[in-house]
Amino acid sequence: MTPEQVIPAAIVAVILILVIAGVVRAAGRRRGANEQAFGAGGVTKVPLGTTGVAQTPLAPSGVVYLLGEQWTARSRTGVAIPIGGGVRVVDHDGLTLIVDGQPARMPATE
Repeated sequence: MTPEQVIPAAIVAVILILVIAGVVRAAGRRRGANEQAFGAGGVTKVPLGTTGVAQTPLAPSGVVYLLGEQWTARSRTGVAIPIGGGVRVVDHDGLTLIVDGQPARMPATE
């Protein structure tokens, strides 16, 4: 390769590297069909009857933990549910779960 060919070849190589890097980066950003959705596993609704635990006091709104994720929730009756209190999903209001308090599940004893 002559000295006159080195600079154009280097420019072509740099452009090629930048194009390949851009394609790889764009492919890494490609999202699945449910990745824009919110909630457990990309779903926007929790099955009615699902149980969980209050992570913050629900007085009447707070945060509950169920299906492996934290969700915003509101007590259906407005009665406060303490931290650690059991909850059961009875309805949805958008992405806010409507819950009833229930006795927290006790670990099984032998």
